[in-house]
Amino acid sequence: MNYSPVSPQMTIGDLVKNPAYGLLSRYIFTYMTPDRYYASLDSLGFKTAGFVPGLHRLEELAASDRQGGSSYIHRIYSTEDCLANYDKAAVALLHFPAKIRETESFSSDIQTPASAPCTPYVLVIPGGAFNRQWGFIEGQAIAAALNEMGYTAFVLYYRTKQEPLMPKPIEDMHRAVAYIEEHAASFRIQKGHYMIGGFSAGACLAQEIASDNFGYASRPAVIKAGSAGQISWKPEAIPAPEAIFLAYTACSNMDSYYRLQKLPADSPQRAGMSPFLRRIGGPAFDEQSLEPFEILRHIDSSYPRTYLLANEDDDVVPVVNTRNFDAKLNELGVAHICRIGRTGGHSFGLGIGLELEGWLEEAVQFWQNASLAPTAH
Repeated sequence: MNYSPVSPQMTIGDLVKNPAYGLLSRYIFTYMTPDRYYASLDSLGFKTAGFVPGLHRLEELAASDRQGGSSYIHRIYSTEDCLANYDKAAVALLHFPAKIRETESFSSDIQTPASAPCTPYVLVIPGGAFNRQWGFIEGQAIAAALNEMGYTAFVLYYRTKQEPLMPKPIEDMHRAVAYIEEHAASFRIQKGHYMIGGFSAGACLAQEIASDNFGYASRPAVIKAGSAGQISWKPEAIPAPEAIFLAYTACSNMDSYYRLQKLPADSPQRAGMSPFLRRIGGPAFDEQSLEPFEILRHIDSSYPRTYLLANEDDDVVPVVNTRNFDAKLNELGVAHICRIGRTGGHSFGLGIGLELEGWLEEAVQFWQNASLAPTAH
């Protein structure tokens, strides 16, 4: 097909206004502020993030159903759920069907043909400090790359902004997996054969999929959460993931809490750290309200094989988080790979041109090939 032009000088606003991307453009970047709306693609990593191939995939999907891509946008909660809990209406799951192999050409009339083979799938969760979602760089572009590898992918847009917010996004993650499994036939996916992963705040969610208190094997419970009161938790019946990938995750909110206590009242760092911690532990967050989400205290040797990645120069989530996760998995004997680049900062997505380029292909291979060495550095 003839794709819409894409250049480094374009802005996020240009993409959102482009009818070629249909309704899928609404999810390129959620809850945008002017600085993001007018940001050039070059400033966000035009090549690094894979803007061209990712946007081409959005355009293919938007054209394929003649409805602006609406058939690829799924509401995972029932109408009754949304009426009872208004915020659930904003949760969305974007479906990126595996690409038909080169023996079949693209057709605007084809979505997921009934004759297409069922594939394993990947659930991708973008980050954004639980305030918004970097939907393209950490979601849609990743899904597009997975499609090229022959896998079906989904991107989850979970609840954000509330104080406290947790564990609502974790509930959204459980519902997303359950929804995908319930609709396996129409999605052409292999039930139970999936990898889940996320970036930054999205990684904080993905890592909870196998925790002892919020994971797939957890039980209904009322969890004490200090100043945040009590958390009522009721998990979905979902299968364990076969693998997890965690890109520049934050594995200890308590460390951030202790650092915050030492900062002067007028420190600009407080403006960035405090809202994030309020979304996790509530307006009056304390050690008790943050503890349920201290992931390294809530995993054991049954944790799924894991792929970790981050950069040394990440000035948003210190790389020590990834190193500590690596050390914990070593201690537990969990099969994993840890990749740390020297430069590339935060929110690099695919990381094309960086030291970590190719990480997604390696993570997929690690997921699919259980014979790889249990630990690599």
